[in-house]
Amino acid sequence: MKFLVFAKQIIQKYSFMGVIHRTLGDKGYILLLCIAVGVISGSAAVLLKLFAHSCHELAEMLGGRLPWMMWVLPLVPAVGIFGCIVIVRLFFNRGPYEKSLAGVIAATTNGTSDLPRSKTYSHIITSGLAVGMGASAGLEAPIALTGSAIGSNVAKVLQLGRESRTLLLACGGGAGISAIFNSPVAGALFACEILLPSFSVPALVPLLMASAAAAVVSELFYSQETFIQLSEGTAWTVNNIPYYVLIGLAAGLVSSFIIRTSVVTAKRAEKYKNVWVRGALGCLILYVFFLLFPALKGEGYGHVSSLLAGNESAIAAGSPITSWFSGPDALVVLLGILIVIKPFVSAVSIESGGDGGIFGPSMFVGAFLGYFISKILNLTGVTVIDPVNCVAVGMGGVLAGVMHAPLTGMFLIAELTGGYKLFVPLMIVVALSSFISKRIARHNVYKSMIVMKGGTPEQKDDAVIMMRTQLRDLVENDYVPVRQTDTLRTLLKALMKSRRNIFPVLSEEGAIVGIVRVENIRPFILDAELYDVVLVFDIMSPTGPALEATDSLHDATLLFENLHVWNLPVVENGKYLGFVSKAGVFDSYRKMLSAKQDLF
Repeated sequence: MKFLVFAKQIIQKYSFMGVIHRTLGDKGYILLLCIAVGVISGSAAVLLKLFAHSCHELAEMLGGRLPWMMWVLPLVPAVGIFGCIVIVRLFFNRGPYEKSLAGVIAATTNGTSDLPRSKTYSHIITSGLAVGMGASAGLEAPIALTGSAIGSNVAKVLQLGRESRTLLLACGGGAGISAIFNSPVAGALFACEILLPSFSVPALVPLLMASAAAAVVSELFYSQETFIQLSEGTAWTVNNIPYYVLIGLAAGLVSSFIIRTSVVTAKRAEKYKNVWVRGALGCLILYVFFLLFPALKGEGYGHVSSLLAGNESAIAAGSPITSWFSGPDALVVLLGILIVIKPFVSAVSIESGGDGGIFGPSMFVGAFLGYFISKILNLTGVTVIDPVNCVAVGMGGVLAGVMHAPLTGMFLIAELTGGYKLFVPLMIVVALSSFISKRIARHNVYKSMIVMKGGTPEQKDDAVIMMRTQLRDLVENDYVPVRQTDTLRTLLKALMKSRRNIFPVLSEEGAIVGIVRVENIRPFILDAELYDVVLVFDIMSPTGPALEATDSLHDATLLFENLHVWNLPVVENGKYLGFVSKAGVFDSYRKMLSAKQDLF
């Protein structure tokens, strides 16, 4: 066994990655891995977009060749949904098929940051098929989940520690968002606000590098224009600030409504255990909504572009009730209906068996909400406000409210619009929306799903503090070490010099191989004839579990509670460093809690 361990260490030391690690150092090595994860995640995002686009073209071809197209087209998304069900049951049915980022957040919250290897590719297939065929969902959450799984599994293959695995997971998720929108800053902030257990400023450097690498890959292989083109004359005025406040308040209310709708729909869908029955019922509901309101199909970004181009009639096109929405007032009503229905239809698309996320639908609803408010303000003559501005800030506001991520919403829209002309209105809208949404819905949409399933949505502050502190700073090294070959007489001399009642037994290499406690010595103290006969080897106790210097206070606390001991040895690279005591760990924890200040 020792030979195998030694051989493994030699292979790791002199392997290609081992040489790179020694050359670059710890931080340089991790930074390089983050960039590599960004490149791989960016490539995965390109594959997903290409596959979804191909499926979309196939759906249009199927619909164009079938008779009575208006009545048949709403059935096409059902093909994608049932295709997902079949694929999952055939290839990925070893456990629950988590479709949202709730599983990623749970993995980082519980400290494992461990995602199945199948997640590195499965959602490219299922979400691309479902959304491409017309399911009312987005591709952003699936690619963030795929990127997170890529980061997690790269870390596992290279046998990195928990902290590095969490960082690479976040880099992969952020890189996926960066590549799907070509927005590197928003991707990095998304990882910080959503995927990491707590916001980390030092982590921004590797996150930004990973997101930038993914954006470069996306630009090379799937270049596209910015989502919303602001004209040179587009600007916000101070006079319209009250109306941006109105949009922010409305976005907060709508965001909490989206969270609530997603959770309630998921809870009701769980009652149908048979996936085929659930799929059939969901597709029946979707058929009715897609028939009456074709704008609800797919991601919906094309209809947002229609609003921005002033082509409002395209929103009602293809419906048997198009004539109902022919006038300006009727179009306003249609916009309001779509804002209310879209969250439910998106939730049904996912819960019935399709794959996708709420990211895209949130932006759709935000765009329609902004346009809806601007239309009312302009029609009633209250003010004259640019609908394009309202669409942009509405998207950022609802996204920030649903995710409880104001920085992500703000910088994403700033990057998608190709500039920072609307930065002040965006700041107002995302701040108000996030505040209102948090007051109504305690957790964002992903953490609300975790709570619904009985999980822990986030680490408590004290748990985060304990996991941040390494044991290296708490090691007590005033214990007198002895050797296995030392006699009882030598041990007694050490006892006279030491203030401790524990003696670590070390090997020639400096590894701890046993422990001698005072109670082990006591039976021999009065028998002087044994002083030069009994060896430390004869009376020492097994070492038991040891802690690593890089372990956290949380790790030490769990081990103390499980073993019911007061002292534990600490090692680094197999060599003995000292001991940590239960009293020392909890005293350090108490000091950190007392020094912690509330930010708000």
